[in-house]
Amino acid sequence: MVQKIIWLPIAQTTFVDALTYLEKNFTENEIHKFTDKVQQKLLVIKSFPRLGRPCKTPGIYKTLVHKKILLFYQYKPLEEEILLLGFWNTLQDPKKLKW
Repeated sequence: MVQKIIWLPIAQTTFVDALTYLEKNFTENEIHKFTDKVQQKLLVIKSFPRLGRPCKTPGIYKTLVHKKILLFYQYKPLEEEILLLGFWNTLQDPKKLKW
């Protein structure tokens, strides 16, 4: 089991961006569902860090947290930690995706 989850600054920024997108396009209820799903997903990946779909880069995974929003994270088994890399709206240009 992972001992800690670390939010990188880009993850914090993209989380706020995701909330902004939801505020413009969805209801208040959807925003609450999103934040609840993020918390639930973090609990799950803390227990099962390899549950997400592997990306091209080894150790980096992605998982869906909302209809259009993915969470990218890096699992570091030796350090027993997960680095949250960022949230990605699937409506964005995939060429700009870093992970």
